Amino acid sequence: MTEQRDPLDAGPNSASPLRMEGDPYHAYRYIRASREGGILTLTMDQPPMNAAGFDLHDELSRIFYDVARDDCDVVVLTGAGRAFSAGGDLDEMLARTENPQSMAAMMERAPHIVHSMLALDVPVIARVNGHALGLGATLALLCDVAIMDERARIGDPHVAMGLTPGDGGAFLWPVLVGYARARHHLLTGDPLTGAEAAAIGLIHKAVPADALDAAVAAYAGRLAGGATYAIKATKRTINMALRAQAQTLAEAHAGIEQLTLLSQDHREAILAFKDKRPARFEGR
Repeated sequence: MTEQRDPLDAGPNSASPLRMEGDPYHAYRYIRASREGGILTLTMDQPPMNAAGFDLHDELSRIFYDVARDDCDVVVLTGAGRAFSAGGDLDEMLARTENPQSMAAMMERAPHIVHSMLALDVPVIARVNGHALGLGATLALLCDVAIMDERARIGDPHVAMGLTPGDGGAFLWPVLVGYARARHHLLTGDPLTGAEAAAIGLIHKAVPADALDAAVAAYAGRLAGGATYAIKATKRTINMALRAQAQTLAEAHAGIEQLTLLSQDHREAILAFKDKRPARFEGR
């Protein structure tokens, strides 16, 4: 599937205060970094939907280790254009079904996203400006505070693609909304609007699209202007239980997803989506 760049967006090579040799982010192609005071903004930029294909996935598995060595007080994670992170490159996914080594390389990186985000002491705010699906949903939920466009959708449709959620979603959703709701949304892939997600406590807040920037800026400013040493220490204590759970489960969940990546149902789901027809799953 060929992705077209949104002409309204400047793109990954646009001028940025942090796009210079010697800064920790200059080599990233699909994540743009900019800073205002103590607030660091990371913008996923892989048009048209910031889908976490291999390249963006690889950068996400590394960038929060670099952030941990930075001196920022708050991180805002968002997406360029009309999506936070959603969809997938079907041609890349199909090619991976015939290349187990490529699958393994990608899934080896998956736990690093979980571990690096949960271990980061700096608070991270998700500015969910559009759909957050699959890994996009997990990224939003790994953030400490998620503020979302009330009409955008968040969900984990791994099962619709013949996969299990091995990116952290299988343990994050039950922690946030309880097992009953988590089972429903993970077993069916049914998404929620931002407003629905806020109502059940999956995210912090949902606002109209035209109020999103102000809401995120206000929250980031509040944290950056607070007792940042204590805020970072508090995040560390809150995440201790999650980090312990991730240490136990993240690699195992990624391994189980790799098994489903090798299934006939996964390949059938890709082909059906490309052909715009219902998938004919056979349970193998």
